[in-house]
Amino acid sequence: MRLLQSLAVTGFLTLFAAFQANAAIVENFRSGGWSGSAFTDDQSGLFSTCVASASYRSGITLYVQVDTTYNWAIGFSSPSWTMEEGTDIPLQFRIDRGGWQQGVAKATSKTLARMQMPQGSYIITRFRRGRTLYVYDGANNYEFRLTGTSRLMARLAKCVDQNVARYGAAPGMGDVAAANPQGGLGQTKPAQSSSPAATAADPQLAVEATQALFNLMGSAGLSGLKLIPDGQRDDELNGLHAVAANDARTLVAHIFAPGSYQSEEELMSLVIADSQKKCADGSFSSGTKRITQDGKQLYTSYANCEAGDYDLKERVAFVPRSAGGIFIYGVADTYVGEGGGAPVSPAELTDPAFYAAAVGAAQ
Repeated sequence: MRLLQSLAVTGFLTLFAAFQANAAIVENFRSGGWSGSAFTDDQSGLFSTCVASASYRSGITLYVQVDTTYNWAIGFSSPSWTMEEGTDIPLQFRIDRGGWQQGVAKATSKTLARMQMPQGSYIITRFRRGRTLYVYDGANNYEFRLTGTSRLMARLAKCVDQNVARYGAAPGMGDVAAANPQGGLGQTKPAQSSSPAATAADPQLAVEATQALFNLMGSAGLSGLKLIPDGQRDDELNGLHAVAANDARTLVAHIFAPGSYQSEEELMSLVIADSQKKCADGSFSSGTKRITQDGKQLYTSYANCEAGDYDLKERVAFVPRSAGGIFIYGVADTYVGEGGGAPVSPAELTDPAFYAAAVGAAQ
């Protein structure tokens, strides 16, 4: 089975990465329902890309590719398609209820098309936390459930990190596009970016958010929480600027700088969708509200997930940042009754206390 998987992915890569003449598989992995592989260039021996794929009942296979510079692309294939090789295909796509985005896919064969994805944390975050990817090609609509994409993107980033360290880095998709704008990468040169899993790459923002998180804990009188470094957290928390937690409570602080998001409404929809996605087996409820706290306008939300004797309550506050953009503060409280072993219950943190601490932390 492993050999068949390797042969299938190798055949795909030849079509998907048209800029790479020869490829050798150096790693195979699985992430949920996704099958992935890492490749080096046969001639140089340098690591070139990681690719993962998942097949859908429609007969279409969805592919995700991340290269050495963390540029990423997605691809679609179906044995029933008959596209003209080399053709550019204008597409529109969106994730959940987000705004429609424009893209261009390149038909790398009769049955496969590949589209370079925009860089920056906004689309990557939506892809990781979204529920459904919608694609429209001008005639047909396609839907892809985004099951396990949060873990997938983290696993692809790990794949890149490990194999760059082992084999060195071949030129990324952005470098190839600069040399050959028509080299199977669509009509636009992709912007350089950081790792899709590392939205906290800016150390200044991480320091600022960490200090704000300490301020929030001090103002709210919270104790017994330990700061958790990036890479030592649950996958869904990696990339956030600051996280502190204990067995019953998790606090997060993240900064969205000006220009890194489209609107607060879009960001809040991501927060709610992420909470709902984690509550697949429970009873879910949520809501949002704009309030005024100590003269500042806050955008707040709550999300509750109840499953048996397990109860997860999440609260979020968006607070304006003096330097522009917003702070996002979140608190997730876990309650487990006797049926789950020793009872777990965090110390009380009322909504007014949380909102007041969030406003004070952002000063």
